[in-house]
Amino acid sequence: MKVSNIQVDRRVFMAGAAAATLAACANADGAVALAQRAERPHVIRHYVLATSSIEGVSEQLQDFLQIPQGIRHDMSEHLGFRNEMMKIGETMFELVQPVAPDHRLHRWLRERGGDGGYMIVLQTFDAERFRERAYGEHLRLTRDMQFRRQDMIQFDPVRFGTHFETYQYSLPNGWWGDPNGRDYQPSRVAAEITGADVAVENKLEIAAQIGRLFESPVEGDTVRFVDKRVRFVDAAPPWRGLVALDLAAINRADAGRYAEIGGVRFRLV
Repeated sequence: MKVSNIQVDRRVFMAGAAAATLAACANADGAVALAQRAERPHVIRHYVLATSSIEGVSEQLQDFLQIPQGIRHDMSEHLGFRNEMMKIGETMFELVQPVAPDHRLHRWLRERGGDGGYMIVLQTFDAERFRERAYGEHLRLTRDMQFRRQDMIQFDPVRFGTHFETYQYSLPNGWWGDPNGRDYQPSRVAAEITGADVAVENKLEIAAQIGRLFESPVEGDTVRFVDKRVRFVDAAPPWRGLVALDLAAINRADAGRYAEIGGVRFRLV
């Protein structure tokens, strides 16, 4: 009986040890996965300009940036707008024009008094933790939903001046515009979009909050997103929101040139 008890106890011990080992491995794998997500900083993927005339703004951009017309889509039947996507370096740039009579972009254009920078779109790699930080900051989400199988979170532009829209994409490099699958032609003037100015009130407060929300480094009025920066500048009513973009000049002699197009200043730097 003693031997039998010892054998049973040993089997129980071994089963428990195996379970503990599996649990430890699972916990370790989970910790590694969490660490990997935490190590992946938020990335700016594309910028959006809203206009009442895609053709007019696109022609000016094509001329200034020496870039062919982008890829256009008419999504009026399903989403109420049409758009044009360009690719500058590794960053998407989108023009959107409302078509449906009741589309919210009509109201936005009226309130702004014309065309302007509408949105900065970022990629997150952990939407749940991102939501937790947003709730912790007591921020109002204007959208929190699945959009075309993508986890989409959007903030109230009244707080941040412009729409900051964030996705956890189903594919790590599969963001809007299909930058890898479509044949976008490059600009002969600009190598990349490197920065943006967003006009707000309380620029230092807003920069600090954006830094906390996106877990990105802040230097005064500027938040750094890997290879790009967002600088918050003083609003000059009625102009607030996304008001300028910096583009890395391919030819250094072009640095300093700029053009006002669609309510946004495009600067070669």
